Amino acid sequence: MRIAILSPIHNSLYSRLVAYLCVQESDIQVAQIVVRRALNWKRIQSEIRRDGPRLLKKVHQKLILGRQAFPPASAATIHDLAQSVKLPGKSLYDLGKRYGIPVLTVNDHNDPPAEKALSESDLDAIVFTGGGLIRKNILAIPRIGVINCHAGLLPRYRGMDVVEWAALEAETFPPATGLTLHLMDKGVDTGPILKTLPLPLAPGETIESLRIRIEPEMVHLVMAGLRGLRDGLVTPSPQENDDGQQYFVMHPRIKALISPHLSKITPKDD
Repeated sequence: MRIAILSPIHNSLYSRLVAYLCVQESDIQVAQIVVRRALNWKRIQSEIRRDGPRLLKKVHQKLILGRQAFPPASAATIHDLAQSVKLPGKSLYDLGKRYGIPVLTVNDHNDPPAEKALSESDLDAIVFTGGGLIRKNILAIPRIGVINCHAGLLPRYRGMDVVEWAALEAETFPPATGLTLHLMDKGVDTGPILKTLPLPLAPGETIESLRIRIEPEMVHLVMAGLRGLRDGLVTPSPQENDDGQQYFVMHPRIKALISPHLSKITPKDD
């Protein structure tokens, strides 16, 4: 199975882990990596519209704090996973050079150079690991489709801040928190579902600890889905549009209610 990986930035740990673990798999070939340029005006405008004031916090955590953004006493982190598999190098460029994978840097994943490189790569699937909206010109390229791991259980939780919304509604819709591997389409998280992974709240859970716990699980779910597609054990299951709803950016006042709310929830046994 031939795949390409779309990454939001050259040093994304999520992207690097997926690329490295795919290289270790038999019959999964990483034919192309496409990386968004870290600093370009179009990207900055898009992320300001989407994240607003939160953008500065994201940049600070990802580019400045790095490993320090993860509390030492937290559950296993994506950094722990990288250490356990002995992830080499410091960027996707390092991985590309090490394993002979072409790495293309673009302003946007939908730009003509990206479309050309992906179209010429004879792809079964593209793995999206972040970096903005994907347009129909890219969605139409791979035979299987463009794969995304969404930080919410579909179809119930589509859209933005679904980790927070699901945690807030965990007593009403258990298990509300979890991940979904799905194929992307022109809608917002409406494409066919490949695999789901419920992640019920743990005792003493906070939004921060939940997000930290989710990150390595995203890597595992992507790899499980790719293996299943390779082996013919995973079949896309279409969503019904009316089965879920779309969530939007949560207001800071609502977010302030979540931690006290979570402390009152007693996780239910399976």
